[in-house]
Amino acid sequence: EWYQRRVRGFFGFVVTMKFLLLSMFFAATSAIKYTVVTKTSNVKDADTDNIYLRIKIEGPLGSVTTGYFDDPNRDDFKKGATDKFEFSGLKDVGEILCITPFVGNGGHDWWHFTSIWVWSETHSMPMIFENKSGKGLSSDSSEGPRSMKFCIGHPDISKE
Repeated sequence: EWYQRRVRGFFGFVVTMKFLLLSMFFAATSAIKYTVVTKTSNVKDADTDNIYLRIKIEGPLGSVTTGYFDDPNRDDFKKGATDKFEFSGLKDVGEILCITPFVGNGGHDWWHFTSIWVWSETHSMPMIFENKSGKGLSSDSSEGPRSMKFCIGHPDISKE
């Protein structure tokens, strides 16, 4: 009887270790890289370097939120500029259907963009989201909304 308990304990440990290793394998394989390209417009005061921008990416497998968009080695979001950002280790949402760019607290500027392109390692065709609303993002509600939602095949759904 003591032998059976010991064997069960041993096999329980093996099963637990196998489950743990399998879980770590799936977690490592489901973490992917997203690439986001932003195009800042040419309208007056469209540029910023202090917006604390992040983007929520949505697809059939769920949603994920990027880190902050900031390259410390250059001035981001200049008027008329195209900026590229990469975010690794994020959950795969499948085909990218919607994005919600939003600004965090602490930023104190307005940013106007014409388009945001998003793709991932598993879905390499860029999804292009165009800002046709004339609105820009800001943490100051008198300048513009904090977030705007864009979905493929639909105009932007701005949140005030």
